[in-house]
Amino acid sequence: MLYGLKRDEIILLSVVATLLCLGLLMVFNASSIKAFNAYGQSSHYLLRQFIFAILGGVALLACAHFDYHWWSKLTLLLVGLSIALLALVLLPGFGVNIKGATRWIKTPLFNLQVSEFCKLSFVIYLSAYLAKRNGKLNDFKRDFLPPWIILGVVIALLMLEPDFGSSVVLGALTFVLLFVAGARFKHLGFFFLLGVAGIVAAIAGRGYRMDRVTSFLDVNGHGVSYQLQQSLIAYGAGGVHGVGVGNSVQKMLYLPESYTDFVVAVWGEEFGFIGVVALVVLIAALFGIGIKISRSAPDRLGAILAFGLTLFLVLQMTINFWVTLGLLPTKGLTFPFLSYGGSSLCVSLAAVGVLLNVSRQTR
Repeated sequence: MLYGLKRDEIILLSVVATLLCLGLLMVFNASSIKAFNAYGQSSHYLLRQFIFAILGGVALLACAHFDYHWWSKLTLLLVGLSIALLALVLLPGFGVNIKGATRWIKTPLFNLQVSEFCKLSFVIYLSAYLAKRNGKLNDFKRDFLPPWIILGVVIALLMLEPDFGSSVVLGALTFVLLFVAGARFKHLGFFFLLGVAGIVAAIAGRGYRMDRVTSFLDVNGHGVSYQLQQSLIAYGAGGVHGVGVGNSVQKMLYLPESYTDFVVAVWGEEFGFIGVVALVVLIAALFGIGIKISRSAPDRLGAILAFGLTLFLVLQMTINFWVTLGLLPTKGLTFPFLSYGGSSLCVSLAAVGVLLNVSRQTR
């Protein structure tokens, strides 16, 4: 299967395959008790995640063989479809409300989380846009402003769900990609301040977001601090070597979202500090190989696209990791490949497929 692949591609696939296998293990470990109580089958979530892994693998192979230059011709379609789906999820009868948020479209087989598809589509659009500008981003209205207008529409729809975490990720991705592409500092500074003001307003406008910030600043508080407290207890219980595979106590319904947003905390409990370091090494390896593919890309589109997709994956991993450690306020973001979630897994594997295609064309 690895015949004909370059060293960089083998490393990328090895890192992703390792994360994927560990993810299947952790989904089973962290969800088995909840799955048994809810469905009478401890492997319920594992089987679903395995099916999504197969579908994601198909998406990876398809994107790996699809010439990435064609993505630049499909950007309007991708962005238009993303906006249409984000609007559709808000319509009665289409959107699925889970724990107060309407982020999913119900299908006969699964619930589609539109924001995951939207994030990938926007990275592709922005990469193609910046490649066409070829570093010419001096004119504020003509060159710099258009992607922010589209981003504003996307974020407005995301905030109606609401999905604050995805909005922050998209804003950060846009800012960094524009910075790398050579945007002027004064333009970036203006939108940075605008973004900070928007984040402050969004937090102040919703009581539960302010509660999350309060719990972040005072982890010993009550109520909303419970989840973070249990996450830190999990890390502390893991010690240096961990309590062993399958021996987590926090997964026994003490830690909410133990197999989705906080699966890394269960990982830290079962594998300890050594396991956490190993996970950091895998994240660093993914970032390093992604940057290498970007630097070796045959053209500007490939370089920006590879960098954007690498940042798309690593940024979400880092934010999720820091949330479980109490370094950031709680957000509803999964850890790509490790957390349970079909939409996230399929989109992440598709992004890896595009990365592979960029690498294949450097030969």
